[in-house]
Amino acid sequence: MNMTHTEILSAFVDGESVDVAALAEALEDAGARAALVDFVRMREATRDVTALPATLHHLREPRVYPGAIRWTAAAAVLLLVFVAGLLVPLPGRGDASDRGDIPPAPVRLEQFVPGVDWYPGD
Repeated sequence: MNMTHTEILSAFVDGESVDVAALAEALEDAGARAALVDFVRMREATRDVTALPATLHHLREPRVYPGAIRWTAAAAVLLLVFVAGLLVPLPGRGDASDRGDIPPAPVRLEQFVPGVDWYPGD
C-alpha cells in the first residue's frame, strides 16, 4: 500500500494503525510536518465546537418518549381499520338477494319434452 506522507500522518492523527517506519519517514518531510500541525489544529478547532456548554446539552441529546412511537403506531392501525371498515362492506349487510340467501328470479323458463328433447335412459 503506497500512501503519501500526509495520508500516513492523517491516519495517525485519526487513531488508525500506521507503519512505524512509514511514520518516521513521513515526519522527516517538512511539508508533511506542516500538514501534521494543520491536522492537530483542525482537530482542536472541531473539539471546541463539539464541546457544548452545560446550558445547551438539551439540544445535543434528543428527548426520548418511550411509549410515543407505540401509541402513534397503534392509533394509525386503528384509523386504518376504521377507514377500511367504511370502505369494505361486510357480509350480511344489504338485502337478502345480495347475500345469496334467496336465488334470483328466473329470466326465462326452459322446458324439455321427454322423447323429443331427451330420451329416458340416456
